[in-house]
Amino acid sequence: MEAVAVAAAVGVLLLAGAGGAAGDEAREAAAVRALVARLLGPGPAADFSVSVERALAAKPGLDTYSLGGGGAARVRVRGSTGVAAAAGLHRYLRDFCGCHVAWSGSQLRLPRPLPAVPGELTEATPNRYRYYQNVCTQSYSFVWWDWARWEREIDWMALNGINLALAWSGQEAIWQRVYLALGLTQAEINEFFTGPAFLAWGRMGNLHTWDGPLPPSWHIKQLYLQHRVLDQMRSFGMTPVLPAFAGHVPEAVTRVFPQVNVTKMGSWGHFNCSYSCSFLLAPEDPIFPIIGSLFLRELIKEFGTDHIYGADTFNEMQPPSSEPSYLAAATTAVYEAMTAGCVAAPRLALPAPAAVLGARPDQGCAGSCAPWPPPGSGPVC
Repeated sequence: MEAVAVAAAVGVLLLAGAGGAAGDEAREAAAVRALVARLLGPGPAADFSVSVERALAAKPGLDTYSLGGGGAARVRVRGSTGVAAAAGLHRYLRDFCGCHVAWSGSQLRLPRPLPAVPGELTEATPNRYRYYQNVCTQSYSFVWWDWARWEREIDWMALNGINLALAWSGQEAIWQRVYLALGLTQAEINEFFTGPAFLAWGRMGNLHTWDGPLPPSWHIKQLYLQHRVLDQMRSFGMTPVLPAFAGHVPEAVTRVFPQVNVTKMGSWGHFNCSYSCSFLLAPEDPIFPIIGSLFLRELIKEFGTDHIYGADTFNEMQPPSSEPSYLAAATTAVYEAMTAGCVAAPRLALPAPAAVLGARPDQGCAGSCAPWPPPGSGPVC
């Protein structure tokens, strides 16, 4: 009953109630001080004092920063969260020092003495969440990044006030555990996964097999990388959006469960069915919540959770039915599998999850990220 009540809530309220990876003030302040040292170097970093104070926010959940000092004194950077403090630092560097921090490079020639902030400059965001990325970005840009490049990206995210972002690395290692537990062979799993550069479309059910298999070393390195990414994001008070089960399964699932109700989807992107035409579980099939909860349980056991998950069921694909009742059932099945996974997570009393769902079908609505709608409300657009 509790899961049904939560699923009926309006999407934005679900996100607002989902909590997040706030962390404590001291940890977040330490993360921002380390960012300052990485960005400016230890010497210039000594001219900045950083503190995180939750009470700085006039309204809970609305990040706020305050700037002061400079001139003959240290520059004071205060924030209600680590992300807020980092955004305040960026404001000072950009508007008072004429500096620039970008993906392609940075200009960080600090004037001497450091400019004074007249009085106390305080700024608050009107938005609880500032979201970043879509699932394709993982393959467009991130797939070959090492930790040094990810650390730089997370610093950039904090400086730009981003506090909600996808963190999807390493999920194939989790899926491998789930598929083996379900009875698939290693050969069947190897045949299913795409190669690294195409994982985004494998995860969304557009592709399988193409440029695979993934070597064992890939899984090990991605697990390690994901742990570091999550630790760093959480240290700033960001909320990582973890992956969830969207309904796509390897064809080999039909061998293990001959009675399973699946639909063979159409081809995608001019690939033939050797690499496309994925299998989608019917939302009412009893194996749907089993697979979804097994995945989420393994994921949470490995990485912990911040209670917000993402799933893309119909990316650039025509759903089996355009009836609102079917689309509502499909998204409800995704959410209920999340809820079952949270309940099953070992030794963890987890709140109901919030969902970030992607839908970009060939016909109808076009969008990359939408908060959870009430069941029965029609397609996610």
